[in-house]
Amino acid sequence: RHVDFLALDQALAQLEAVDARKARIVELRYFAGLEMTDIADVLSISRATAQRDWDVARTFLFQVLNG
Repeated sequence: RHVDFLALDQALAQLEAVDARKARIVELRYFAGLEMTDIADVLSISRATAQRDWDVARTFLFQVLNG
């Protein structure tokens, strides 16, 4: 599937302006390929919080990219 990296970068910038931690989670998950447990450790948050943030961030990006 084709990914428009410019649009993704712009959407990530919008997300970062709203919530920097959620944007960082996307970077760690999507670009670094870390598992949720590892992301939680890196950010010193619970795995559940990391998962919730990931879910919200994905929804945000989907809406921006397909809006």
